[in-house]
Amino acid sequence: MSDHTPAAERTRRAIVEAGIAVLAANPGASIGEIAAKAAVSRSTFHRYFSDKAALKKAAADLAAEAWHTAVERARLAEGTGLEAYRRLCTELLDRLPALVWWMSNDGSEDAPSRPEDEDETDRKIAAMLRRGHEDGSIDAQLSVEWISNSVWAVLYAVYFIPAETHGRLSGFEVRQQALRTLLKAAAADPVGI
Repeated sequence: MSDHTPAAERTRRAIVEAGIAVLAANPGASIGEIAAKAAVSRSTFHRYFSDKAALKKAAADLAAEAWHTAVERARLAEGTGLEAYRRLCTELLDRLPALVWWMSNDGSEDAPSRPEDEDETDRKIAAMLRRGHEDGSIDAQLSVEWISNSVWAVLYAVYFIPAETHGRLSGFEVRQQALRTLLKAAAADPVGI
């Protein structure tokens, strides 16, 4: 099977996503555990990745792709700051399984790296938040850094806090509450959310 067929791409992505989920929970997990989560054999795993290091690189690439897609689709320059912030939060929640790769590392030597153009992306997000401060849609008493870090904290909670502690909410309900939390926390007028 060619590496570029739709089926091969689906299998590869399933292995990468399984790797992210398994390694986020247990960085020392075996290839067999990752293959089982992806519902493939170890030999299929090895057709796509020579070892865990190759898988980790693919996971970092997938996270970077998810990040860029989220920021691009959020159209940060359009609308009020809060409207753009809502779009960004929604896009990040849509891509959470891939972005978990960045949140699951403790700074070890094989830490996943952020994209090289992170500074430019961060500047775009900061400009959007500052626009929200200026247009009165985002609470001006909250710093850009605070809001940005709060987003990652809520994303972490959505993914890593067990479902039981969410009060037995469905995945959809958890997502809706996360989005509401993010918007109410940043909005200049949280009552209107």
